[in-house]
Amino acid sequence: MHLCPAHIYAFTIVFLKTILALGGDGRNEITVGAIFYENEKEIELSFDQAFREVNNLKFAELRFVTIKRYMPTNDSFLLQQITCELISNGVAAIFGPSSKAASDIVAQIANTTGIPHIEYDLKLEATRQEQLNHQMSVSVAPSLSVLSRAYFEIIKTNYEWRTFTLIYETPEGLARLQDLMNIQALNSDYVKLRNLADYAEDYRVLWKEADETFHEQRIILDCEPKTLKELLRISMDFKLQGPFRNWFLTHLDTHSSGLKDIYNSDFKANITSVRMKLVDPNPFERKKTRISMVDQILKNQTMLPVLIYDAVVLFASSARNVIAAMQPYHPPNRHCGSPSPWMLGPFIVNEMKTISEDDVEPNFKTENMKINENGQRTHFNLEIYKPTVNEPMMVWTPDNGIKTRRLNLELESSGTTQDFSEQRKVYTVVTHFEEPYFMMKEDHENFRGREKYEGYAVDLISKLSELMEFDYEFMIVNGNGKYNPETKQWDGIIRKLIDHHAQIGVCDLTITQLRRSVVDFTVPFMQLGISILHYKKPPEPKNQFAFLEPFALEVWIYMIFAQLVMTLAFVFIARLSYREWLPPNPAIQDPDELENIWNVNNSTWLMVGSIMQQGCDILPRGPHMRILTGMWWFFALMMLSTYTANLAAFLTSNKWQSSIKSLQDLIEQDEVSFGSMRGGSTSLFFSESNDTDYQRAWNQMKDFNPSAFTSTNKEGVARVRKEKGDYAFLMETTSLTYNIERNCDLTQIGEQIGEKHYGLAVPLGADYRTNLSVSILQLSEKGELYKMKNKWWKKHNVTCDSFHEVDGDELSIIELGGVFLVLAGGVLTGVVLGIFEFLWNVQHVAVEERVTPWQALKAELAFALKFWVRKKPMRISSSSDKSSSRRSSGSRRSSKEKTRSKTAS
Repeated sequence: MHLCPAHIYAFTIVFLKTILALGGDGRNEITVGAIFYENEKEIELSFDQAFREVNNLKFAELRFVTIKRYMPTNDSFLLQQITCELISNGVAAIFGPSSKAASDIVAQIANTTGIPHIEYDLKLEATRQEQLNHQMSVSVAPSLSVLSRAYFEIIKTNYEWRTFTLIYETPEGLARLQDLMNIQALNSDYVKLRNLADYAEDYRVLWKEADETFHEQRIILDCEPKTLKELLRISMDFKLQGPFRNWFLTHLDTHSSGLKDIYNSDFKANITSVRMKLVDPNPFERKKTRISMVDQILKNQTMLPVLIYDAVVLFASSARNVIAAMQPYHPPNRHCGSPSPWMLGPFIVNEMKTISEDDVEPNFKTENMKINENGQRTHFNLEIYKPTVNEPMMVWTPDNGIKTRRLNLELESSGTTQDFSEQRKVYTVVTHFEEPYFMMKEDHENFRGREKYEGYAVDLISKLSELMEFDYEFMIVNGNGKYNPETKQWDGIIRKLIDHHAQIGVCDLTITQLRRSVVDFTVPFMQLGISILHYKKPPEPKNQFAFLEPFALEVWIYMIFAQLVMTLAFVFIARLSYREWLPPNPAIQDPDELENIWNVNNSTWLMVGSIMQQGCDILPRGPHMRILTGMWWFFALMMLSTYTANLAAFLTSNKWQSSIKSLQDLIEQDEVSFGSMRGGSTSLFFSESNDTDYQRAWNQMKDFNPSAFTSTNKEGVARVRKEKGDYAFLMETTSLTYNIERNCDLTQIGEQIGEKHYGLAVPLGADYRTNLSVSILQLSEKGELYKMKNKWWKKHNVTCDSFHEVDGDELSIIELGGVFLVLAGGVLTGVVLGIFEFLWNVQHVAVEERVTPWQALKAELAFALKFWVRKKPMRISSSSDKSSSRRSSGSRRSSKEKTRSKTAS
């Protein structure tokens, strides 16, 4: 074998160093090699510092000597030569190179020669076939698959993001985001994936797409630290660093990107990142008075210098244990292509996979170091922090997930940079005009800003802002939000939330499954259902003479005329009938004259008694008179029966109530059309329901012509009032109750249909949704929600006239008042006639008994008031002489008989 001069020189130097070392302190020297690229000075300094501390340990039996080689470029052939050179120098381990190397030639040579190969940089995980060629390789860098799982738990479990944009720069970065892409199965509507290489010419195109096309509020960015600062600076031009924006930076060296250089008050976005969690410093450890460059590098938590330090500690501790247990020491082979691998190499690698953190000295810089059987680091802790202010927040561990980190006093006092993302935020609240939720004040001209508005929604947002300590401003749109199945787009409140032009949507916004697919909702602040709004006809004014309404005026006239004609006809026919002429005194067998009782008075009394169904005490005798009477009775019977039937119908007509008492009645009839607000939650309820009646109602609503749908609830209420019973409107019970309270001509038909809820809408994944829900529950427990509803629904100045409702055939006194008036009129007429007759009789008595009218009046009135006297004397004047009274009475009786005889003649 021929050795070149360079090899002879290198071998001589190593040999001399070994002799000097053995002669110096008596410890075995172990040579290790490292491969660096030219611009990895910080990694090299950390590497040297680690071995310096290892060699300075007391009672250590080994002393490590390092050989470092440098790669000017990424050349696989040169990398192979350098590796073989290190092996020829008898190295017991090879550190590196970093992930800049495109080839795994070092791992393959190490696997062949049995030399441990320690990696400290993130690399794509080897396939199963590649793992067979990497059995001597151990990596202290986090496994990309575990790192991806960590990001998944942070985003899905802790942040609860469902929609976001993934942006990556390198294949390793894409591997770190692998699990995040499975959150929504890479649905383009939820998870958008972009490669920075596609926008290398102008990053502004990327951010414009994110803002104007995606309306993105959550961005996950994986890029090199040297690129990050420029990317975030450009994103500010598109307001992607404004409030309510969220960034998650996945590179473990984000904190070293220099974000503090551009951080100012315009950075109001919530920016978080992750880095390797370092072991907390021992508060009782003596602090260094002089900080070296390498101490500063390690303090900055730059990933590769920290990891190569841990890699040195892991190898040194494992090598000490193995070499101490397997004496005598057998040095490694010095031939790159040796068929016999180093016998101690596999034992050292196995020890590196199983050694405990408590058995290494010095201690690791990073927490939770565990290597699996494939040489991958599957256990490590991540620190979630704010890179703009270097503020630690939480810690992720593989076993326990995410926990809030408790800061020590030193960390709390060191944070001097102001965090602009935690300033009091101004929420844009989108709503629309709808009574009583959101309205203009009557004197709104005297106010400015949000003070111009009032309503339930205004009060609700005001209460929430007090609890959550935020400011707000209103944005007014045309409606809640309807979905257009043709364009697959939303409008109204939902559109503004999807585009992130607003943070909170509030009004009569019903929580539906379709809306929940594009926005999130808080817990409900109001429970409701669907009911039917219908017109309530005002009761007709009651007529005191309603008993006259069964017949028309001309019928009454004809009846009166018929009675007069029948009376006169009866008198005339009776005078023609010989059977109706009878003796005045039945005791006289052969009277001088006959008397006919059917005069006008008696005939009228018979006609009236017949029509009143009361009969008469005198009846005709002749057959033609009886026929005439019978026909009149038939006429009276027909008229009375017709009157009775019509009277019942007329008196109860104003008590007729609509036969529509439920949705079932509504769909069974065809006189009243009904509908709902087009595209609203009520229409959606009926269109998507599987209930037969609801489907029938929906089909009928679609078939009505003109259309039964309205554009707003207000239009539907106006249509119900306008059509006065020919149209019914299906709407939420809350709005229905509000309108009924203020409109006396509206009423609710049937019971509540279904169950719905109103809630506050927020963009998907909004981190403040939970706080809003908790605040709403607090308002509910305090009774504030009930007070607000009572304020806006019950307190008003509208007073409806209350009507006494009657059931069945019960009639009020007003409807039958005419009957009482007729009775009173008849009684009054009879009394008046009786008084006139009494006065006429008093005058007559005064003349006959030769007394003054006043004496006769007193005597007659005194006797009339003696109710207990049942017999009246013939003479009741003041004369006490009974004989004279008898004479007077006799003379009065004779004069009366003379008068009667004269009248008869």
